[in-house]
Amino acid sequence: MKYGKLTQTAWQRSVRRQLHIEEQNLLLPPSPFETCSGIAYGEQCFLWADAHVSGTNPQTGYYAVLHAAGELAAKGVFPKGISVRVLFPPQAREEDLKAVTAEIVSACDRLGITVNSFQGETASSVVAMTVFVTAVGEAVTRRLIPAEKRDVKSASDAALHPETYGLEGGGAEILLCGYAGLEGTLRILAEAENELETRFVSAFLTETKVLVKDLVSPAQILSLLKSITPGAEDTFKPELPRVTAIRQITGGGILAALWELSESLGTGFEIDMPAVLLKQETVEICEFYRLNPYQMTSAGSFLIVTEDAQVVMDILEQAGTRAVRLGVTKAQNARVITSGEEVRYLDRPAPDELAVWMADRMRQMTDH
Repeated sequence: MKYGKLTQTAWQRSVRRQLHIEEQNLLLPPSPFETCSGIAYGEQCFLWADAHVSGTNPQTGYYAVLHAAGELAAKGVFPKGISVRVLFPPQAREEDLKAVTAEIVSACDRLGITVNSFQGETASSVVAMTVFVTAVGEAVTRRLIPAEKRDVKSASDAALHPETYGLEGGGAEILLCGYAGLEGTLRILAEAENELETRFVSAFLTETKVLVKDLVSPAQILSLLKSITPGAEDTFKPELPRVTAIRQITGGGILAALWELSESLGTGFEIDMPAVLLKQETVEICEFYRLNPYQMTSAGSFLIVTEDAQVVMDILEQAGTRAVRLGVTKAQNARVITSGEEVRYLDRPAPDELAVWMADRMRQMTDH
């Protein structure tokens, strides 16, 4: 199979046909687009999201937390706690355990999350350290943002998830909050700083490291749903912007996220590629390794579909981040990308560029 996430076709063919879901309280049924799961009890529900990140640098732990927390935030749920499991290769030392723990705690401190469980083990089958994180949160069912457009089976269904209906005519705006490829850029720097020093001056690399502050936090995304008045973090806004979907940009980058968004909502779109936010540091480092930043994981960046684009952008700016208009949804299924006068159609998601880069790097290390 290809590097990165399972393809939609493989998931449908080899996973869906074997799943038999009978739990009546299950929220967010399994799908190739759904990154969370949960259980509902009346109006209350409990959600969890799993994520894993592999690498040789302790910052791997930081990004594993960011991935899992961001998936919950995209559902409108604040992560209250996480459980962690770390798999180490046989050559790992206790210093590695201490360092990755520090990065996990650093991420939790920044995001306002507690570590509820932490386990680790060394396994002969592991080539590079892999950090698994499960983030857990509690929410009110009617405030969830599902990954897929739902079929209306009753008036109560439509009332429960009003944001998932009415897309047939298209016209909702697609926003990007964050920067394409930024997470991947920072992880490459963490893994290969010595190599990058042969091309870039130290000041450039130092400035790149600081860009971690530009990764969008769950609290910033949730500002779309909650009051951002100090001391009123759990107060929901009486006049919420109409948000149809939020998707964190992970494996396969923004191009994969756009494809998944279109598939899950059952709409096409037209996107202006020059509008995609890219840091110059991402451009430079991707050019050095000949990587496509639009196909590189970018946890801490989100796609947002909304009918109230300006309101959403204003709220996010108040929360300390920014969003830009990328394009609009279309009633037809065509996924159109424009760049000036050039028009093309989006292909199926390609393997994540960072995953391929890491695989090549680990292969070279093993050969030597």
